[in-house]
Amino acid sequence: MVFNESEKAERNYLTCILKAIRAAIESADVSVKERVQTLDEQKRYLWENKDIDPHEVRSVRENILNIYAIGESVIARKERLGRMLDTPYFGRIDFRENRPESKIVPVYIGVHTFHDLHTRTNLIYDWRAPLASMYYDCELGPAAYSSPAGEVTGEISLKRQYRVRNSRMEYMIESSVTVHDDLLQRELSANADDKMRNIVATIQREQNRIIRDGEAQTLIIQGVAGSGKTSIALHRVAYLLYTYKDTLSSKEILIISPNKVFADYISNVLPELGEETVPETGMAEVLSGVLNNKYKYQTFFEQVAELLEKPAPGFAERIACKSTLEFAASLDRFILHIEQNCFCPVDLKIRHITIPHEYIGEQFRRFHRMAVRERFEPMAEMIAEELKIKYGITTTTAERNFLKQEVRGMFAGNNDLQLYKAFFEWIGKPEMFKMRRGHTLEYSDLAPLAYLRIALDGIKPNAKVKHLLIDEMQDYSPVQYRVIQKLFPCRKTLLGDAGQSVNPYGSSTAEMIRQAFAGSKVMKLCKSYRSTFEITAFAQQIRPNDELEPVARHGEKPQILKFRTPEAEIDGIARLIADFRKSDCKSLGIVCKTESQAVELCEQLNDPDLFFLSNRSSAFAQGAIITFAHMAKGLEFDEVIIPHATAHNYLSEMDRGMLYVAATRAMHQLTLTCTGEATALHLVPATT
Repeated sequence: MVFNESEKAERNYLTCILKAIRAAIESADVSVKERVQTLDEQKRYLWENKDIDPHEVRSVRENILNIYAIGESVIARKERLGRMLDTPYFGRIDFRENRPESKIVPVYIGVHTFHDLHTRTNLIYDWRAPLASMYYDCELGPAAYSSPAGEVTGEISLKRQYRVRNSRMEYMIESSVTVHDDLLQRELSANADDKMRNIVATIQREQNRIIRDGEAQTLIIQGVAGSGKTSIALHRVAYLLYTYKDTLSSKEILIISPNKVFADYISNVLPELGEETVPETGMAEVLSGVLNNKYKYQTFFEQVAELLEKPAPGFAERIACKSTLEFAASLDRFILHIEQNCFCPVDLKIRHITIPHEYIGEQFRRFHRMAVRERFEPMAEMIAEELKIKYGITTTTAERNFLKQEVRGMFAGNNDLQLYKAFFEWIGKPEMFKMRRGHTLEYSDLAPLAYLRIALDGIKPNAKVKHLLIDEMQDYSPVQYRVIQKLFPCRKTLLGDAGQSVNPYGSSTAEMIRQAFAGSKVMKLCKSYRSTFEITAFAQQIRPNDELEPVARHGEKPQILKFRTPEAEIDGIARLIADFRKSDCKSLGIVCKTESQAVELCEQLNDPDLFFLSNRSSAFAQGAIITFAHMAKGLEFDEVIIPHATAHNYLSEMDRGMLYVAATRAMHQLTLTCTGEATALHLVPATT
């Protein structure tokens, strides 16, 4: 007999589960109050008995710390239970192990585990539990999962999916496949929230494989636009925190994200999954930190903006030069050249003793396992030791400092910037380095300079970070990845889409990234879930991708609205905004090509309720937003308007990338507006 065979029985069971969860919350409340009371009593005891034995004081303090720790875990459990009241579970499988006398066990799956203390059984299993993996990977019939004790085989006789919201079951679906298309379509048809949400109820088989991969040292996720790669990567982080809870904490994971807005946009996912938010930083911050934040530098936003608007002569060529594997190899050869040719020992004199340059050169070579500038202090100590052994001279601190300073002075590479400039002379391309006005580095010079510094100073890796997640991986160069590998020799998850590069001169392919990380594994996400079939087809005309599989969710075809005058176009955009505000949609993205165009349009619209998202913004907002393509990467909106989609504004291959990024932000509706001739980039195949 099937447990809870009918939908009515399932609804009654949900009521029982909710009652049990509320009872557990009440029990947690009582437990917390009891511990607070006990803490007060213990503290009062210490205060009123100041003359007690020190051993007893230590014992009472340890007891206070234990009570506090237990109280914190009870509070955390209560918070998890509170979140479960809205949606206790979303799926169920009935599984019977291949063992004699084993019975069919109904396994309900939710965001968190719910353990019944009275029956000592799990009423709900965490989606990350090994047993729950079958819900995503297996159909009805033979099934298996990996447990700590080995592989467990058996058979799934039933699979159900539920939509539970606000403690109420909206519907139940009998399913024989991973996630029923009806459920997936309903979830995908929903409007976009102001933050990215967890997708545990609709994780697909290919996504689940990525989430649960525990073998790859470096996992590279190449995902098409709208494939959910960022969400999958965050669910992977949650899975790793659950699976390796004894050896990995949220503080030991670091995310390198494209900007602060995107970091805010994804900030809900991990807390919804019961995990703490992990630290986040940007690539430029990491690189500048290596250089002790000594230099002013052009930001990545500024680099892209200049390329799109008025690039200086040779600017694109300089970026392209520094974004190749050959450039990284040349930098390595130069570092070897420096080590072999830039240390010029001379005779040194301490008191009446002359230290010959041959001996100093021998000591330099003796410490060859150390970075060049790491050697100077141990060399000075070795010379001082030799003076004591051979001549009986005990050097003073001042003399040892003198030795170190003199030895350092024999190296002709102590100024990083001069050395970096010399590198371009060495490779015969002095024109490839150009300092900007105000003694500012170009963005493309930040990583090579940091790499040079690491190689010469021997900067120690960051041992605190045990897992590194890098989003928008295509926007980073091979040298940047060399720096990352030096700083973070830990496990990594990288994700991105070569088709969404905002800078074709400085981007990396998945293959280039794979070469940068030995033993890396590339996994692809080819199905696009974000946009309707019609929007995806339109985007495919802008930048074709033979691997992309559109989801079969239909909607309105994208529109191109042509206006006679710029003023009429502004009025048309204002009407589109007004229509959006009357609709049920929650988010509208007005995505311009550049930030300067977005600023100008925002002023022209003069709409106080329009939120402007700039490269200095730090938070995502709901409603109508105006921004630009580079800033919009990774975000999604119910509707998207692309203004000024003219043949003049969207013309180059770089413009094509911006148009593609803007178009693929739309979930349900896409509109392009223009004054005069519309761009033809959506009609002409992309050049290879």
